[in-house]
Amino acid sequence: MGAHFLYSTNVWMKYAIHQKYRNDTHYVWCSELFDSRTASSFSLGSLVPASANPVDIYRELKRDVQSKDSHSAKITAQKASLSTLAVKWAAAKEITEEQKEDIILMVDKATFDEWRPLLYVIPRGAAIIPPRLQTVPVGQRAGLGEEYIIKDLQGTEFEIVEF
Repeated sequence: MGAHFLYSTNVWMKYAIHQKYRNDTHYVWCSELFDSRTASSFSLGSLVPASANPVDIYRELKRDVQSKDSHSAKITAQKASLSTLAVKWAAAKEITEEQKEDIILMVDKATFDEWRPLLYVIPRGAAIIPPRLQTVPVGQRAGLGEEYIIKDLQGTEFEIVEF
């Protein structure tokens, strides 16, 4: 874990929901590499597959948004995840029933542009270290390369890039 930055690709809708309804606290999966294909073939970083590689996720989402692909697996998964999370948060009394309904409606009515990808660039400093930065267990990773989770990333702790 020596990289100076971590990278996470997320959709704008997820960002907006976490900003508004989760106090600008974000749950992210991230990688030390923006593009695992640029890593040495001798490094563990090269073993992060496309489904967990920030640049590949970004490009797939961007392609699906630009082509208005109504069968996009990534967008479909995001819709299901955000709706499920809204129900979970309401059941845990972390948001109100009205907020849950608002989130579900936002997800249902979102345009393709609202599913566009955002790249979070997260400087790794004193605040982004274990225990906040958690290594994903091998059995939950997309491959053998390292993946990380930050459950409480604050909006002030990352920059957003679109390309």
